[in-house]
Amino acid sequence: MKTELDYLDTPSVLVDNAKMEHNLQEMAAIAADARVALRPHVKTHKSPVLALRQLQQGARGITVAKIGEAEVFADAGIRDIRIAYPIVGESKLGRLASLMERADISVSIDSVEAGRGLSDLGTRVRTRIPILLKINTGLDRVGVAPLEALELGQQLAALPGVALIGILTHEGHGMRENTVEGAGRVAREAGQMMVETAEQMRRVGLEIREVSVGSTPTARAAAYVPGVTEIRPGTYIFNDFNEMSVGVATEETCALTVLATVVSIPANDRAVLDAGSKTLSSDLLGPPSIRKGYGYVKGYPDVTVARLTEEHGILTLQDARNRLKIGQQVEVIPNHVCPVVNLTDVMYIMKGGVCERQIEVLARGKNR
Repeated sequence: MKTELDYLDTPSVLVDNAKMEHNLQEMAAIAADARVALRPHVKTHKSPVLALRQLQQGARGITVAKIGEAEVFADAGIRDIRIAYPIVGESKLGRLASLMERADISVSIDSVEAGRGLSDLGTRVRTRIPILLKINTGLDRVGVAPLEALELGQQLAALPGVALIGILTHEGHGMRENTVEGAGRVAREAGQMMVETAEQMRRVGLEIREVSVGSTPTARAAAYVPGVTEIRPGTYIFNDFNEMSVGVATEETCALTVLATVVSIPANDRAVLDAGSKTLSSDLLGPPSIRKGYGYVKGYPDVTVARLTEEHGILTLQDARNRLKIGQQVEVIPNHVCPVVNLTDVMYIMKGGVCERQIEVLARGKNR
């Protein structure tokens, strides 16, 4: 049955419900088969409605990046929340104290300084805040080297207001690969590094219960590394052109697209969409991908989204005036779906080509 949302103005963010459900079920089945916990990173969709769907599919809890995200999901009744980001500063610690009154929070950190802040808070509220030590397995962002984990783990475990329960990594460098085999190799290397680090920490008396890894392109292989206890993929719910470039997704498993309208064909080698950087974001594919542009236009594999300004997406193609028409709508698979969702107010859930409902992106902009 059609609804009042059948006609959608552009640009709009569409979610194919059948494809999304397929992606959710696939990752849940992998986690169940590997006997690891699934704790999806909800920064991808920023929607409590979709997080609850992931929990219904068997996820143990959720992962967020910032306290602002955690507050939105806690308000929706989600209890088990892991903040995979260091919490630093009195303002954020005060918000964390309030958040802990209505949700079970764990936090990943990579320094004694951050640990002391959490410990002081835990002491004040008479609890021990669960923490995980962030390990750098190759992304070179936050996280300590495995060789430093033993000493830092002992220092953190000695703090009175926290409880060191595990170690955590984000092997996002798997995105630097351009094959499933390459991503799998990164996954296994990172997983083994984490398991070995956990064993070394246990040998000196540290109670490391959780060995948590997280990345969509690596999750399928990392889940099966003996000793890994948890996977935290995020993008898998929708997939995107990044995942296609690695080989862990296809056009058929990309559930989210941006619906855009051709508003100008000023030359026979150029056309313009009404979706620019404020819709598609300015993220490019990372190396080693040789594909250029700011997304993949479905049905037009030879077309490049070559340039973006704020409200214009400039396509380059041959014979533009015969192949496209002004007013024609096209769907673009974003390079990186997470910032695209963060740029929109609503996502439209499609079933059989008909818009069934809309979901508000309640955690958009919650970057503090």
